[in-house]
Amino acid sequence: MKINFQKEHFTKLVNLVAQAAMNNLVINTKMGQPLNIVELLHTTSISTLNNIKANLATKIQNLENKDEWVEVNTTELEQFKAQKELVNLIVGWRRWKLERAENIRKREEIQKKYDALVESTKTPEDKKKELEAELAALDPIEDF
Repeated sequence: MKINFQKEHFTKLVNLVAQAAMNNLVINTKMGQPLNIVELLHTTSISTLNNIKANLATKIQNLENKDEWVEVNTTELEQFKAQKELVNLIVGWRRWKLERAENIRKREEIQKKYDALVESTKTPEDKKKELEAELAALDPIEDF
């Protein structure tokens, strides 16, 4: 699966993280545990982040679905929407980082196989030439 987290998403995430840090944003889990921006970015699991996002979506929906006779607190609604966007971008960024780490691991594995294949197909003459080049590259150490 390819994670579609682009540079624009990262830029938006950086801006929201900066705002969250400046405002000392704390988001509560369903169990009421407060999480600051550093915990959201680095220690909270993706599953927990998705649960927080779902909880925020429910809060947004509940505020938007109040009957027309009840005044909706638009400030609170906008805060919940911003928090949901922040958590969603954190999830995308974390998934992108996992995918990138996996790709790096796969690349290194394939490179090792490729290097082994190249080495196994070298003729003794090729190996001799490489060793001669290495010997020639070593400067004799001057003896005192």
